[in-house]
Amino acid sequence: MKAAFYFVMAGLFLSLVGCGNNGEFTGGSGIIETDETVVSAESSGRVLQRFFDEGSLVKSGDTLAIIDPSNLELELASLQAGKDVILAQLDAAKLQTEKAGLAYDYAEKEHTRVTELLKSGTATQQVFDKVDLQLNDARVARESAEVQVETMKAQLAQAEANISRLERRLLDCYPLAPTAGTVTEKYIEPGELVAPGKPLARISRIDTVWVKVYLAAGDFAHVKLGDKAKVSTESGGSEFEGTVIWTSEEAEFTPKNVQTEQSRADLVYAAKVSIPNPDLTLKVGMPMFVTLED
Repeated sequence: MKAAFYFVMAGLFLSLVGCGNNGEFTGGSGIIETDETVVSAESSGRVLQRFFDEGSLVKSGDTLAIIDPSNLELELASLQAGKDVILAQLDAAKLQTEKAGLAYDYAEKEHTRVTELLKSGTATQQVFDKVDLQLNDARVARESAEVQVETMKAQLAQAEANISRLERRLLDCYPLAPTAGTVTEKYIEPGELVAPGKPLARISRIDTVWVKVYLAAGDFAHVKLGDKAKVSTESGGSEFEGTVIWTSEEAEFTPKNVQTEQSRADLVYAAKVSIPNPDLTLKVGMPMFVTLED
């Protein structure tokens, strides 16, 4: 692979020299590259199943593997049982609040009645003091019951948050492909133990690929974003349409892999050409020749 790369890049330099001499076209050689995503584990455990291999085509959202979820499932069951207990306690607290409210209403009515009797002289201060104490006790009981209800609601919210957190961790046991593409590297085998951050697969999006070419200053001056390009294999054959999607902001020395003693100090500019590849004809690493249209 390295030898082929050096050969292609050497062709790049010779192409640049030729372009500058005859002025018939602006272009150069490069190799097909693509945007890649490395999918990593977000959960720890043993790999139970792997649903891909190198070369597999995956769609966005496809399940790539199953990492043993049994421990998390047991923990989730425990949390859900705890939530059920809290719900039962909350129902009991609400009933206690209702009971305390009725007791308070009765004590308040008694307090009002005895207050009127005391004013008319038909009730003693001792009786009034007793119903006044009962009213205060009823108020405290009602407020205590209301606080208990709010406490149980807070505990319920915490339990639901813990369940949601664990359900999210369970989803991590089923890692998904974040994008459509081709699996170009696999990093796991069934039965292997993985930890968070462990790479699982490298996915290359090859429905759209790109080639980077290096141009001499005179040729680069005519290149703009959006310019069209013709892309063909080094050996000829099929020709593909491309578009310039990026140009370098500054010059760089001719890449070391292609320079000669004579060109050691030459400066070139990079341009990236995007190529639609819906039928997946173009493969990563394939040497290509790019002709930029003026």
